[in-house]
Amino acid sequence: MARMKDVMATVRAWDAAGLASAEAILAGVQHSSPRPAGARLVVNEKGEVAGAVSMGCVENDLREHLLGLLRGQSMPRTVHYGRAFAAALEVGLTCGGEIDVWLRKHDPKSAAWQGLCALGPDARAVLLTRLGGDSEQIFLRPGDAPPPELVAALDDVWTRGGVLRIKAGAEETWLAELIAPEPRLFIVGASPIATALADLAARIGFRVAVVDPRRDFARAELFPAGTALLHRWPEEGLAEAGLDEHGYVAVLAHDAKLDVPALAAALRAKCKYVGLLGSAGTQADRRGQLAEAGFAAAEVARIRGPIGLKSVGALEPAEIAVSILAELVMARRGRLDSAGERQR
Repeated sequence: MARMKDVMATVRAWDAAGLASAEAILAGVQHSSPRPAGARLVVNEKGEVAGAVSMGCVENDLREHLLGLLRGQSMPRTVHYGRAFAAALEVGLTCGGEIDVWLRKHDPKSAAWQGLCALGPDARAVLLTRLGGDSEQIFLRPGDAPPPELVAALDDVWTRGGVLRIKAGAEETWLAELIAPEPRLFIVGASPIATALADLAARIGFRVAVVDPRRDFARAELFPAGTALLHRWPEEGLAEAGLDEHGYVAVLAHDAKLDVPALAAALRAKCKYVGLLGSAGTQADRRGQLAEAGFAAAEVARIRGPIGLKSVGALEPAEIAVSILAELVMARRGRLDSAGERQR
C-alpha cells in the first residue's frame, strides 16, 4: 500500500547515492479511494518513482509536481484530485472519490528521518507531518512528549493505529501516522489448512509463525519461505515466537493437547484475534476445559469458532484458509464485532 515503511528502503538507497527526493503523502480521502491515508509516492531528482497513492490515475501528474518541488519551482502544498469526468482532458480518480495529497521535500538529515531509520523491526512510533509551512516532521517513540495541543488526539493514534489528521488551533494541521511492525500470525497445528493459510497470510503482509511439536507434520518444505517453524508445545512455542496483545492466533491442530494450551496462552496475552478450528462439539469441549482452568466467560467468548467466515461456504483446505484470511483481515481493519460478525 506504499506507506512510509514500504518506501523507506528505496529512499534510503537514494540518500546513499546522493539523490534528492520528494514525497507525495495521501493525507485525506473522501468517498471511494483505492489507497488509504498514509499511502506514498516518492520521486528522486532523476525522475525515478516508487510507491503509489492511487491505482495509477494521478501518479504521473504527481511526479511532475514533485519534480517541480525538487527544482525549486514550488513549495510544499496540497494537491486535490476529484473524479475524472473526461480522462483525456482531466487528471482525476475514476473511482468517484476525492483525495488530498500533501507534497514535501525529503530531508535525509532531519531528526525525524534519522529516528525512523534507527527504528527496530518490532518497535512502534508515531510520525507527525505538518501540513503547512516547510512541512517539518516530529518523530515520537512511546513515552515521548508530543506538542501539548496534540496529546489527546495522539492517544487515539497510539491505541487504534492508522493515520489521523489533527487540527492544532485554527491554522495548523498535522498528519499523525502510527509506524508499526507488520502483524504476526501464530498458527498452532501444521496441516494442509495451515500450509495454505501461511502462504496467503504472508502475501498480505503477516509475519507467520507455525507452532507444532510434531516434526513430521511441521516440515519446512510445506511452508513458504520466511515462515518461522517452532517444534515446541504451544505455550513454550508461542512465547518463543513473540506472542503479545498485537498478535493473531489461529488454532488449527484439532487436538485438545495442543488446542487448549494454545487458546489459554492467546487469551492470557489478550491477543487481537483468537480463532479455533472445529465443530460445535469441539468448540464446546475446548471452551469447557478453559472454563475449568479458571478463564472467565467473557474471556472464553473472545474465541471465534468455528474459525473463518461462514458465508464463504468453504470445504477444501485452501477454501477454509481463504475464509480464515478474510476474518483475519476484518479483525485487522476493525470490522469484527464481539460475536465475530461483520460490522454494518
